[in-house]
Amino acid sequence: MESIRTVLLLSILALLLLGCSAAEPDIEWDRDPSAVVLQFYSPYTTAGLSGAYDERYYVPEVRIWGDGRIVWVTQEGAGRRIMEGQLTEAQMEALMQRIVDAGFFEWEDSYYTPGGHSMSPMFLRVNLDGRSQEVQEHGGAPYAYYDLEALLLDGAGAEGQAYVPTQGYLTVRPLARDSGGGEWPAGTAVTPDEVGEGRYIEGEALAFAWGELNKNPVAPVYVSYEGETYVIMVQVPGISYFEPPPFGE
Repeated sequence: MESIRTVLLLSILALLLLGCSAAEPDIEWDRDPSAVVLQFYSPYTTAGLSGAYDERYYVPEVRIWGDGRIVWVTQEGAGRRIMEGQLTEAQMEALMQRIVDAGFFEWEDSYYTPGGHSMSPMFLRVNLDGRSQEVQEHGGAPYAYYDLEALLLDGAGAEGQAYVPTQGYLTVRPLARDSGGGEWPAGTAVTPDEVGEGRYIEGEALAFAWGELNKNPVAPVYVSYEGETYVIMVQVPGISYFEPPPFGE
């Protein structure tokens, strides 16, 4: 009798463990450094503000890659600062577990509260092995959504430093009038009058153009060079939402 009771208890325990395993599967994701595991963004906005001058300015608010690299945007007055950090394996696992536990993969595809919204809708997309979900939010989402949003916009616990691009695609448009703007540094390898339809730049030219762009990413960026004024645009591969042409094309 005792042995039968033991067998029954073990069977019940096995069923309970099986149920827990089914309810809470292992959380896995593509570890490839090129795989975007999470993206918080809006295709209708630039740096969180509607009415952007040019969509090519836009950098998604948060991106996390499979190896834990994270790039996020912080607001500094009219400008923005783009931060970069590295999440550890433990931090990645904790973040993905938090997203699952919040019920993200059971949420509706879209939430909207009519009226009172000057901001554009935001999208949160998460890609795990075997399941992907994208939620569009324009008010009315579960409270847990806004907790996740705040966490992500703060870098998800990563130690951040300013992102410094090593290569960027510059386009320019000459203006017939002087609209002010910073003076293009002398002696750079590329100057605005040499860009033509578009050109990749690096070094001092890129540092200057990138800095000017981020001062107010929802307005035209003017620069002056040898008495001429230009509107400039810089797109950074892998960072800008709208990718520039591949290098060499």
